[in-house]
Amino acid sequence: MSAEDNNNPYTSFQAGVTATLRTWSALKTAVDQTWGGTESATKAEDLRRNIFSHFDGQSPNPKMTLYELEDNLGAYMEEEFGVVLEDESEREVADLIWRMYECCAKGDCALANQVVMDAIQAEELLKKSEVKSVIKNGDDDDDDDD
Repeated sequence: MSAEDNNNPYTSFQAGVTATLRTWSALKTAVDQTWGGTESATKAEDLRRNIFSHFDGQSPNPKMTLYELEDNLGAYMEEEFGVVLEDESEREVADLIWRMYECCAKGDCALANQVVMDAIQAEELLKKSEVKSVIKNGDDDDDDDD
């Protein structure tokens, strides 16, 4: 992001949405496990673009309600990935996207920026834990069953 982008509330909103979707465990698992087929990553990107088309920064009011966003997220996960969200995580994701949009529409990017920072930190922790996991698994190869 350029310095100009950092001052653009809609760019902050888009970054927040991207971070939210990338850290949403249901979507992340569906993409990682290719539950949507070989086009799983493309389907996740299509979801992101669809959100941007309804939350386009042109108006302080999105082109859909919070409840429509919840329903659309749940339906998309089910139709494109075969995932029925019993944990109701689509509500949490929709609520976060909605709040980020409201805040950014008022010029307050703090929530969106925090979501991005939290996602970056979570990714770093995941990378560190995977390294530890590999090292631990490497130490467990002392089976005496040969």
